[in-house]
Amino acid sequence: MGDNNQEGKMKFLLLVTSNPFSKDYNTVFKLAKELKNHGEVVIFFSGNGAYYILRKECKELHDLGIRMLYCAHSVHQRGIEKPLDFFESSSTYNLSRMLPEFDKIIAFN
Repeated sequence: MGDNNQEGKMKFLLLVTSNPFSKDYNTVFKLAKELKNHGEVVIFFSGNGAYYILRKECKELHDLGIRMLYCAHSVHQRGIEKPLDFFESSSTYNLSRMLPEFDKIIAFN
């Protein structure tokens, strides 16, 4: 980890498994926006975090250039049929393969 990018910018992963109605919601948004000023930000939603993919206000993060992925299995388990189109379908397997790319990983659960 650490020497992944040439410009000295860091790469951050926010792993969100708490639902968007929890106390973490505002923290996730504010932290993601602030971290974007310091590098690349990816948010991965899994477990109850899958419910974020129904929240239209997440488009603001997408518009800032924050990549947002979700665990397709978690979405299926929760009966979510139509994720908003700015989220990317992924898996925990893909997440495990991506982990070495990040300088910092912060989990919300």
